[in-house]
Amino acid sequence: MQQRPPIFILLFFSIFGFIGITVLISLWTTSGFGAPPTFFKIFGSFIALAFMLMGFGMPISVLMKAKAGTLDQRTPSVAQSPATPKPGTYDCPNCGANVGGVEVSPSGDLKCSYCNEWWNIHRG
Repeated sequence: MQQRPPIFILLFFSIFGFIGITVLISLWTTSGFGAPPTFFKIFGSFIALAFMLMGFGMPISVLMKAKAGTLDQRTPSVAQSPATPKPGTYDCPNCGANVGGVEVSPSGDLKCSYCNEWWNIHRG
């Protein structure tokens, strides 16, 4: 099932895009005594463009990913990677006991429940 992103989150981010548009228009349409110098208009325009890119780019990219169906794909964690052996297949190199059902740290360290020695499954 394809999950759609919550609309209030998309609207929240689009507010930043509208703020960028407002700043950009107000910088270049102000004239007279209170008008900012050209340097500040250019510098402010870059900041306003960053607001518009973030405010409109993020919701558009999320909607495009949701339409393509790639929004819910997650990368497997370290414990689920195919390089890590499954629990119950470890033999302690110190005493030779099968230490099934023991949790392994993300770095591969575990403690044998029989001889109480620490070892790493990646180093043997």
